[in-house]
Amino acid sequence: MPGAERGQFSEAARAAFEREPFTVAPASDRMGLRLSGPILERLSRAELRSHGVAPGTVQVPPGGNPVVLAADCQTTGGYPKLAQIASVDLPLLGQARPGDRIWFRTIALAQAQRLDLERERELARLEQGIRLAASRGDSQIRDVQEAYSP
Repeated sequence: MPGAERGQFSEAARAAFEREPFTVAPASDRMGLRLSGPILERLSRAELRSHGVAPGTVQVPPGGNPVVLAADCQTTGGYPKLAQIASVDLPLLGQARPGDRIWFRTIALAQAQRLDLERERELARLEQGIRLAASRGDSQIRDVQEAYSP
């Protein structure tokens, strides 16, 4: 979804963000996925005050290579926010390894919310299926349930 400071980036940078692939850099960690790819230029170099960020925020430091904030990210940051990753896609980003290629596509908040709801429904159906199989005596399902029960 568009970030709060999206308007601070050139039209060419916004277009490149959606058309070009980015590669996960080796310096990535649980705080953020550092990406290499097209340099995303800002229209202004004005300093920003620190402001709130969350996992999935796409910040762009002065060098122009975006950073997608991850699970252990800080709570505030001072780089412009180009985008916010939909929460439904955060587990996919958590599995990204150095060298993996990532493409971005802008969606509306309503679409992100629909995708999240669909995922929750799929997980509920999966849980229901596991419970049904366990109640029928499927020993493999029971073994898995026992291994992951608190």
